[in-house]
Parts: sequence; structure tokens; C-alpha cells
Amino acid sequence: MESLEAVSLTPGEVLFRESDAADAMFLIESGVLAVVLEVEGAGRSELRRLGAGQSLGEMALYRSEPRTATVEAVGEVKLWRLTAAKLREVEARHPHLAIALHRHVASLLAERVSFSNVELKQPLARLAHALRGLATSDFSGTGWDRSGVAQEARRSDEVGAVAQAMEFLATHLQEHIAALRQQTAAREAIESELRIAGEIQSSLLPPPLSAAERQRVDFSAFIKPAREAGGDLYDGFFLPDGRFFTLVGDVSGKGVSAAVFMALAAMAVRTLARKLSDPGELLAQVNLLLCERNETLQFVTACAVFFDPANGELTWANAGHPLAAVISATGSLTWLEGPRAAPLGVFEETQFVTQRHVLASHETLLVYSDGVSESMDAQSTLFGSERIQECLAGGTITDSAQTVERVVAAVLAHQADAPQADDITLVALRRMP
Repeated sequence: MESLEAVSLTPGEVLFRESDAADAMFLIESGVLAVVLEVEGAGRSELRRLGAGQSLGEMALYRSEPRTATVEAVGEVKLWRLTAAKLREVEARHPHLAIALHRHVASLLAERVSFSNVELKQPLARLAHALRGLATSDFSGTGWDRSGVAQEARRSDEVGAVAQAMEFLATHLQEHIAALRQQTAAREAIESELRIAGEIQSSLLPPPLSAAERQRVDFSAFIKPAREAGGDLYDGFFLPDGRFFTLVGDVSGKGVSAAVFMALAAMAVRTLARKLSDPGELLAQVNLLLCERNETLQFVTACAVFFDPANGELTWANAGHPLAAVISATGSLTWLEGPRAAPLGVFEETQFVTQRHVLASHETLLVYSDGVSESMDAQSTLFGSERIQECLAGGTITDSAQTVERVVAAVLAHQADAPQADDITLVALRRMP
């Protein structure tokens, strides 16, 4: 006893803290000590409690290393302190007593190892196995040791904290996956509806001209929606009086609402164009129809054209649409300047002026939506109307299809890997020789 130093602790008093220098072991005479692990950002976790007759800090007698945990008194505690220096004195003066002490320390260390294996390593190994099972089961409620994790989660030490974190993770992952499945199903339903809407839109486009019709007019068109269902429209068909009618329109907005408005505008145009011979009057009547029940406040720009194959006369009216162009056989381009009224569906009283031009033999009329001129590359640079002129300049243009192909190829090359920002639509009408 002459080598031991008495130590008394009050409730909550710290015997030593984690990372403190270690130079002594302690024997508990009375009271209870709590071994606590303090982790920055994660708080405190009590590892175990030690009572009368137990000891702690034995390794300090042999290796001077920082303490690995904090020890504090749960209540009143009395201890005896043995330093490494005092142990060396005992070894010199009382070797038999020192040997007995070393044997006692060895048994304590064996108990610590057993505690580590049974109370820490094995449970942690089970938790690791359960975590792997959770991952391989695609985070489902079965296929992993969930009951074992729940059992370990009842512990109050760091193993219990890990198990509780696993339970929290599994529960929230399963909730997230369930919500994700619901969102995926809803998105797939919407995408299916959009595909159907796109198919309905495609059915509204005019069929290819027959061989006999192609002898009278050279007409080509191209449309590429930015989404499954787009807001662009075009038409092209012969009228009872022998003239050919074509139109390109662009509905404001995207998605289903634009697609529905596009379908309404397309049907109105196709129906009225067979009855009205003047493009300005046609757009005026379509405008009145679209204004009647336009609760979504949408609108559509349009350029409507009547073409007489017999004499090459063009009559057209423009409702806020990009200017049409006339292209010569050699690729030179002239814009059809003229007044552009407000888009359809905005003001009921809007007047649409009919304009005229004679298309010479081998000349081509080009009408397009702003998805052509406003196509953007990865740097958000617009294609622009100048590039339309550049891609058509030089070389002989033999038919309307070649005109469409040149413009589309230039637009897609400019766009490259950038996402398509808007619907792309254009029609080309060439006067036969």
C-alpha cells in the first residue's frame, strides 16, 4: 500500500481525458466510473462502466501513450493510483509482489481483449455484414439482418449508435426509394401521355404529295419538336381552285398545353383555308376562333401562303412570324419584307394584311419557325438569319428538298451537342419550270 496514492472524485469529476498523458493505472475501491468516447461533431458515447474491485489504465504502466478515452465519476468514487515509476520501485524491492501484479495486469488485459471481441468487434462485424446485405438487397426491407441491427440499436454505447444510424439510414432510404418509384411511375405516365400527344400531332401533319401533285408543285417540309409534343405546325395541300396552300406556325410555350393549342390552330386553318381565298381573311377568322376561349393566354405566330402554280403568284399574310424568303436557283436569298401583325389569339380586332409576290421559275419560297434562326450552340450563340443565307449561297439548287436539307444540316451542325432549345420547322415551295 505504501506505493499507492489515494484519489477521491466527486460526482461528474473527470479522472482523465482522452489524449491526456498516461503514466499510472487506477484501482477502484468504491463507486462507479464511466468510460466515455468523445468524438468531434458526433458528441459523447459511453462505452462501459467500471465499479469496485476493477481497474483501468493498466497499459500506462508499460507504454507512455495518450489516453484513448475520457473517464469520469458517476457518483462519489475512491481509487488507488499506481504510477509506472512506483512499479519499477516495487520490482526492485519486492519482485514477488511485482510478478503478482504483472500477472493481474495480464489477466485484466485478457479481459479487455475479450470485452473488445465480444462486446465490440463481433457486434460491429455483424453490423458490417448487415450493411452489406442492405446494399445487395437494393435497400429493401428483407434480405438482410434487420432484427440483429434492431437488437444492437438498443445498446447505449457506440455500437448502439452505429446500429441506430443504420436503422435511420435503412428507413429513410426505403422511404426515399418508395417516393422515387412513385415519382418515376408518375413521370412515365406523363411521358406516355406526351408520346401519345406527339403521335396525335404527327397525324395532323399533311400526308406526302401524290406523284400527280408533285408534277404541279415542288413542296418539301421538315419538323423536329424539342420535346415529345411540340408547339410548331405546318401544312401543305391543294385547294379546290387549283392553288396550293402552305402555312408554318409557332405556338407560345412548350409541352402539352402548346400541343393542344397547336392542334386547335391546325384544325382551324385546314378547315377555313378550303373556304377562304385570301390569306389575310383566313388569319383573321382563325384569330377570332383562338381568341374566343383562350383562357391560357397562349398565342401562335403564323405565315399563311396561297400559291398559284399556273402563274407563280404568291399571296401571303404574316401574324408575328419570321419573314419568309425567296431563293433563286443559284442560292441568292431575298426576304419578303412587309407588315407583320400581332400573333393569333391575342387581339380579336387585329387586321392581317394580304401581300403579293410572283415566284419566278426555279425560285423557292422558304418559310420557317424561329426555332431555325434561334437555334443555339453550347455557347448560346444563335444560328441567325445570316447563316440561312450562307448555307444556301453557292451552287445550283435543284429542288425544294435540297433547300430543306441544306438549312437543316446547317442548323444541326451549329447546334452540335447542345440541347435543342425550340421546335424546328421549315417548308420550301419551288415553282416548277
